[in-house]
Amino acid sequence: MTLEVGIILPTSTPDPARPILGDVRAAARLAEQGGLDSVWSTDHLAASGPMLDSSVVLATAAAVTDRIRIGYGVMLLALRPAAWAAKQIATLQYVSGDRLILGVGTGNPVHGDAAWRAVGASFAERGRRTDEALRVLPDLVAGRPTVL
Repeated sequence: MTLEVGIILPTSTPDPARPILGDVRAAARLAEQGGLDSVWSTDHLAASGPMLDSSVVLATAAAVTDRIRIGYGVMLLALRPAAWAAKQIATLQYVSGDRLILGVGTGNPVHGDAAWRAVGASFAERGRRTDEALRVLPDLVAGRPTVL
């Protein structure tokens, strides 16, 4: 049995009153130097405190490492047009040298619906929107024609 170990990069702060974000570059380098298998970034549009953009964080981690895999833990597909998500995913796969791991989620109700309201999407429809995006995402990422 093989066990892979990764860490979540320091992209958010638990205390909005004391916004402290970590050094993503240093954390990614340290994880790779320490022999870990992956680094991850959480994906929220609106959170209780400051949070960095997951795609930018993963691109940064990819740029300063050579081996370690980078991952969305988890990408909220329902907040993005599927074509835009596919472009982000394909770009990260390219710039990372095929090291991207894609975790997908619908969003935890504990975080509320603020992000969905911000993009004009229905929180109640997030599962259906995620399913629709997952249906077309493989073709979009591969550059194949698809019906949205």
